[in-house]
Amino acid sequence: MTFTDFNNQYLRLKQSLPRHPTFSSDLEDSEFVSRSYRLKNCYFCFDCVDCKNCLYCFDSVRSTNCADCDYVVECELLYESNDTYQSYNSICLDYCARLYDSYYCWDCADSHDLFGCVHLKQKQYCIFNKQYTKAAYIQKTTELLEQPAENHRKKLKKLANRYPFGPTYVSHSENSDYGNQVHYSSNCYLCFDVARSENCAYMYDSFYCKNSYDLTYCFKAELSYECIDSAKIYNCNFVESSDDCFDCSYLYNCKDCHNCFGCVSLAHKRYCVLNKQYTKEEYGKIVEEIKSTVH
Repeated sequence: MTFTDFNNQYLRLKQSLPRHPTFSSDLEDSEFVSRSYRLKNCYFCFDCVDCKNCLYCFDSVRSTNCADCDYVVECELLYESNDTYQSYNSICLDYCARLYDSYYCWDCADSHDLFGCVHLKQKQYCIFNKQYTKAAYIQKTTELLEQPAENHRKKLKKLANRYPFGPTYVSHSENSDYGNQVHYSSNCYLCFDVARSENCAYMYDSFYCKNSYDLTYCFKAELSYECIDSAKIYNCNFVESSDDCFDCSYLYNCKDCHNCFGCVSLAHKRYCVLNKQYTKEEYGKIVEEIKSTVH
């Protein structure tokens, strides 16, 4: 079988089988979620991984008790926050990292008890970038929280416009170039919204990955190439919407498959080609024949 013949059959196989409406797995008490993995007690969450007690969240990873958030990673008790990492008990954070007990902040890190602050690092008890004592901060924020949120947003935006905003944000990472929102990673090139990864390139919205290239929406991928919407994969190529697979290529909507090639909607299978079962020896010969015709 040539690669062209294989590819044509693989495409027909994808079109002939029904597609799962949500592409989600390992869910517990979670409703109205899509393209998510390992969620517990979540509601209306999309592209989320390893989250618990969250609602109306998108693209969030290992977060707990969060609501109305986008791109929050390893966070807890957040509301209406975006692109925030390792933060706790805060409201309306944007591009922040390691904040707690704060409100309406933009591009702040390693701080606590901030209100309406921009570009602050290692600070506490500040309101709109002005330093207060602890007692004065508590009194002032109590009064501010009784005012409409829109007032704070307008003042924050006005304050932010007074300062330059860098094109990229890379935190606690080594040798990671030309990317943005990269946290606790090393040797990553052209990666965006990536955390806890190493030796990777051309990745988007992927976390806990190693030695991989061209991944989108992947979690815990290693030695993998050109994969999307997949979790816990090892030595896989051209895999989509699949979990817990290794030594596989050209998979779509598969779970717990090992040594499979060109398969669709399979679970707990080994040594299959185009959804047909083979012995280990037959599988090796067929796959080698297909690969030998790739130009």
